[in-house]
Amino acid sequence: MILKTFELKDFRNYESEEAVFHEKINILTGRNAQGKTNLIEAINLLALGKSFRTRKEQELVRFGAEEARVKGTFEKKDRTQTTEIRLRSGASEKKTYIIDGLETDTVADLLGGVYTIVFSPEDLRIVKGDPETRRKFLDREIILLKPLYYHKLKKYRKALKTRNALLKSDKVSNDLLDIFDAQLAEAASEVMKERFSWLKSLSEAAREAGLLMTDGAEKLRVEYRPHLSHIGDDCSKEAILEVFSRGRERDVLTRSTEAGPHRDDFAVYDSELDLRVYGSQGQQRTAALSLRLAEREMIKRETGEDAILLLDDVMSELDEGRQERLLGNFGENQIFITAASWPPKFKDESWGRDNPLAEAKVIRIDGGHII
Repeated sequence: MILKTFELKDFRNYESEEAVFHEKINILTGRNAQGKTNLIEAINLLALGKSFRTRKEQELVRFGAEEARVKGTFEKKDRTQTTEIRLRSGASEKKTYIIDGLETDTVADLLGGVYTIVFSPEDLRIVKGDPETRRKFLDREIILLKPLYYHKLKKYRKALKTRNALLKSDKVSNDLLDIFDAQLAEAASEVMKERFSWLKSLSEAAREAGLLMTDGAEKLRVEYRPHLSHIGDDCSKEAILEVFSRGRERDVLTRSTEAGPHRDDFAVYDSELDLRVYGSQGQQRTAALSLRLAEREMIKRETGEDAILLLDDVMSELDEGRQERLLGNFGENQIFITAASWPPKFKDESWGRDNPLAEAKVIRIDGGHII
């Protein structure tokens, strides 16, 4: 998958810009606060329909403008796709998605059309941050690869919200709770099955990526830590319903649903070492990069497409050896790299083949202009 042409209109600090990108490596350079990350954010928006930086989407519309537009033409393995997103400055306004000329306001229609992976210094939080950060990572990545999961997760969240509203009401009806417990258990079962399956595949791919990134020194694995830890990987709705039933008295007292996949977590290990607790900063950073590389492999395996890789200020975090191993193993992926200044070119012989950076297109970003 390659992003061929790109247009921005009133997005962040961009007034009106167009660009044609290199099919392999694009290096976005420029001083801080000129719009390098904004451009990466806009490309990723075309895949997921949301920003990886903010929940306040009105921030994406340039100050003083009423509407922002982001448009890209993607060359896929079997066809060309044009995707456009329009965002309005009002907080209550819905986004509009236009895919090959067909307009919709439903994000589910967007998902699965474009594949991007963002690498950023914030990825460290996937390994060392709180469970909510890991759940967001998990859900976002499953949705990217399996768009139907979006509906399953939405179904669970709706059922959870309804049950919690009932628990907060003045008169809690056991008959109603029986109904909502059954709905919640069914939705929870679907979510947990997807998470079990996806994390198993992620663990296998992360192991290979970790070996690559550390030259065989670290053996990564990812372990699902479901909040309903005793349910088992079959995730039967009957077993989950039993948990909700046993915890009903407690939930009535706390006025909230205490157990369920909304409290799930996962851990990243190097062999038996829990990297969140015992890993060094360097180990945690390498593990985070390996998880992103694992995503790339999973997307390729499942869809046949090479995801577009967006590296936002991560090269400065890596030593030269890790930079070489990272850049030298991106295969056919199109890559966008942001950097305030680009490091010296590596010697060709250090790669064992031609230097892949030799063909890179260097693009200067200056005050919201693509030069």
